[in-house]
Amino acid sequence: MALIASAELNITVPIQTAFARFIDFSTWDQWMPRGFRPISGPARQLREGDHFSMALGGGRGLPSALTVIRLRPNREICWKGGIPNLLVGEHSFFFNDEGRTTRIRSEEPFTGMLTWGPLGTLLQRQAEQAVEHTLASFAAYLAKQP
Repeated sequence: MALIASAELNITVPIQTAFARFIDFSTWDQWMPRGFRPISGPARQLREGDHFSMALGGGRGLPSALTVIRLRPNREICWKGGIPNLLVGEHSFFFNDEGRTTRIRSEEPFTGMLTWGPLGTLLQRQAEQAVEHTLASFAAYLAKQP
């Protein structure tokens, strides 16, 4: 059984700007929260098929290898990673033009044994809090940009 962690935020920048800056892996160390820090990846905007590594949990954290499996310009970026049968996540960020704002919605279905029972409920809550923090950090980063 899968569980889905989700969150969303409206930001006051055009969708093209929001999307271009969000997929620019070379800037992630400037705005990603401590619990999801870049380790390695391309020094450019992400593309479908790219591989990158993140540290989960702060500090050096637990290394996680991720692959961009879908990129639809100004609409969606999705990456996938995890340990098969234990915990796999497929994390999508959807971008919607709301006129004067851009809505970014995150959805991450998880599958695997760690999603079962009370542990799954805890995982879902922590994943939603983490992505809410990520979106808030991204919004703060954008507010500082010219």
